Amino acid sequence: MKELSTLITILFACTQFGWAIYGPSLARTNTATALRACEEAKFSQGPAIAEALRSGDPAKIVLVLGDAMEEMERTSFMSDLNAARHFCVHELVPIQLPAEGENTSREALRPTVLVKRFQDIGVSYFYYDPDGVWTLQKDPVDLNQLAESYLESPWGRQAFLMMTHLGWSQGECREGPDQFRDVIKHGEKFLVEYPNSEISDNIRLELANAYATWWNVSQEERQPPLVYPETYKVGAGEAKQRAVELYQEYLKTQKNAVPEIEKRLQSLRENLKGSGTWAYFCADYED
Repeated sequence: MKELSTLITILFACTQFGWAIYGPSLARTNTATALRACEEAKFSQGPAIAEALRSGDPAKIVLVLGDAMEEMERTSFMSDLNAARHFCVHELVPIQLPAEGENTSREALRPTVLVKRFQDIGVSYFYYDPDGVWTLQKDPVDLNQLAESYLESPWGRQAFLMMTHLGWSQGECREGPDQFRDVIKHGEKFLVEYPNSEISDNIRLELANAYATWWNVSQEERQPPLVYPETYKVGAGEAKQRAVELYQEYLKTQKNAVPEIEKRLQSLRENLKGSGTWAYFCADYED
């Protein structure tokens, strides 16, 4: 299942002075992985679901999504199909729907026929003016629960990786700036239980990034009200050492050289301020 470790596409990713605006609802993997989940889900409309997913056409997706959601909800928690069905539905739901008219007109604010069709099956959208599109308001699948409750399934583990990339934030970093702490908490526990799964190498890398973030922030210049490095000094040295160990472990598993990670490891070892990357810290966050 090596394909499960492919790069996740997330519409809004946390950066040094940014944040994941919408959180898990808008996280998606690649089409090939999503198709595999839908195939393993064994929905009664499996071929039609696959065709709709490949097309990415909301008008085709809405024709199969309602039945898929009902079938998913009827599936027993203990069923081997449950995680695959939840993951498939999550991937099937469109992130955005097109608007009608100019985004400055009242016409754009009026729910379109397509928006209403999705609302009829229980999937709601809101008009997001900056992008001029209708954006998913609530995912019918709780990605966080999928990640925490179905780790025995590859689809639960895929959700776990997606949540890790999001820093385990539900959106806008509203849990606080220190995303690296949640990545460390979840990631260390995961590697104890699943040291050799199809996503374990990816988790090692993200865990290394999280520990490196801790060290890097602790070495920054004070930037009130965004950054107070003195609050991160305790434990920062140990975090740096753990990051070095995890980067080394990750690089040993790679068949080909990974220059970016090798450079990050070298900087962490040789530069006082570390690698300069804040993969899991939101200096400006919604409080």
